[in-house]
Amino acid sequence: MIECQFREFPEYGSVIKSSSHKRRKGFYSYSVLPIKGLGRDKWPVISHIDLEYEKFLDKGLSAEDIVQQCIDYLNQPPPRKKYAKKKPKPLYGNLTLHKANFKEDENGKYIEVEFTTDQRKNKNFWREGVKYGRVKIPSKLRAR
Repeated sequence: MIECQFREFPEYGSVIKSSSHKRRKGFYSYSVLPIKGLGRDKWPVISHIDLEYEKFLDKGLSAEDIVQQCIDYLNQPPPRKKYAKKKPKPLYGNLTLHKANFKEDENGKYIEVEFTTDQRKNKNFWREGVKYGRVKIPSKLRAR
């Protein structure tokens, strides 16, 4: 596993200047991806992962291996607290990789990642996941 961390950014990124100093690690995407269970038990998230990826490419790892090992590291739950009864859950839900791009900017090298999580609401990401599914017809309008 490769140790990595999410890059934090404000709610609207660099598009709109925000007066709030809150920063989170990604945001829920409203895009519709060809993934089974999307909007019911999986929700797309877009984020940036800070990682000096060139040293891993030089070691012979492929780009997919680097990203997958980083996602595996982020999927680990935190260590259990002393005397805790419940097993801790991962901080970001169970992440599954969908797409990744290697990029660089003035803050350094990072990986732009689109992945799915099994949590519709998570305090580490902006917004919340959109529910897709069947539209319920009120009983008054149903055919009898």
